[in-house]
Amino acid sequence: MNEIYVTVSGRLVADPEARNTKNGVPFAAFRVASTARRVNRTTGEFEDAGTSFVGVTAFRSLGANVAHSLHKGDPVVVHGRMRVNQWMRQDDTLATSVEIDAYSVGHDLSYGTTTFAKVSRAQVDRTDRLSDEAVQAAHARASGEELDAETDPYVVEDEEAFEPAEAALTNA
Repeated sequence: MNEIYVTVSGRLVADPEARNTKNGVPFAAFRVASTARRVNRTTGEFEDAGTSFVGVTAFRSLGANVAHSLHKGDPVVVHGRMRVNQWMRQDDTLATSVEIDAYSVGHDLSYGTTTFAKVSRAQVDRTDRLSDEAVQAAHARASGEELDAETDPYVVEDEEAFEPAEAALTNA
């Protein structure tokens, strides 16, 4: 089966959430809002088209770097593997979300400058990491879905408690 790879530019809806999977793999989950701008042929002015919201997950050192580097409102460019999820909500309505397993994340330099600090590179994990329960719970929380604290065994870690990028590689 072929994978779908996409590149999305937009702005972070909230600060990235740093967590670990139940197997101890560090990751950061965040949402990106991307709004298309189109020219109105009648007025000649640019207008906002619809806004798309995409859940993004970055694993291992990429996740650690994202958690320490990005903040709510930052303009970003994300490249990775896309997956569309559908599920039934508790009120029996169908819900759909788009998620990206990020391979590259960075600030969109069309809007400003940033400073780069080199760290070790992440290993490429070939399993379907987006299906991990902790990843799904983080995206559910970010999209406003209600989570039951008793059935969600994962806790949000403080940013200071999140492993530095170098430690994430040595523990992997």
